[in-house]
Amino acid sequence: MNSKDLFALSLRIVGVLGITYVIRNCVRVTSTDAFYLVLRLVYVIIGLYLIRGAPMLVKFAYPEKGGEATTPKK
Repeated sequence: MNSKDLFALSLRIVGVLGITYVIRNCVRVTSTDAFYLVLRLVYVIIGLYLIRGAPMLVKFAYPEKGGEATTPKK
């Protein structure tokens, strides 16, 4: 595995940990405040994005090498 794959894997692990944290928090605290419900929904969306591999974040951290290659003049 190269460093890009390890970074993507670590993002997925963080996503799973985030989702389990939100689920544990929902079970323990049954607050019905709208703010907390929206905050939990945002955390779930971020967690799902990380579980999917966060392609934009990985592309930002490890940009493509062959993007704008210039050839030297002779």
